Amino acid sequence: MSELRPSHDSCNDACDEPSGRRAFLKEGLMAVAALTALGATAGRLEALSRTYAAGERTGKVIRYPMPTADGATIDKANKVIVARYEGSVHAFALECPHRGENVEWQGNRGRFYCPKHKSTFQPEGSLIQGKAERGLDRHAISLEAGEVVVDTAVIIRSTNAEAWGAAKVTG
Repeated sequence: MSELRPSHDSCNDACDEPSGRRAFLKEGLMAVAALTALGATAGRLEALSRTYAAGERTGKVIRYPMPTADGATIDKANKVIVARYEGSVHAFALECPHRGENVEWQGNRGRFYCPKHKSTFQPEGSLIQGKAERGLDRHAISLEAGEVVVDTAVIIRSTNAEAWGAAKVTG
């Protein structure tokens, strides 16, 4: 039986990683060790949910219900992720800052993951590792009448530390 591997159209040899059980176990153990070091518990990771929803768009502004629990809501139609983590809510661009591939939320691992080149990001968007050279891009965000209001016309890179750090609401 042949092994199925993802294509790496724009990769060089550095993108090729061993696949199979050994690589799966190694990556899993490294993730558990990292999350344990960050104070994650099994119950906390289970609580990091993922949902799919489309927000209500008015021009470049989109409104979402305020998330009530830690996790991520992915709006593929508008290319936005609304993530709640430890009392803060952020709005991210859905695309990885490295090559524009859509990132995925891996709640069981407490991270965002880019399947194209294996970049990983913290729940609040900072880069953990991979080919990306910065954290996830954020959108301007505010809270109005209990709704999260995201301005998709404003993209804030993590290299703009002050603005990036301020692009959140609490609640």
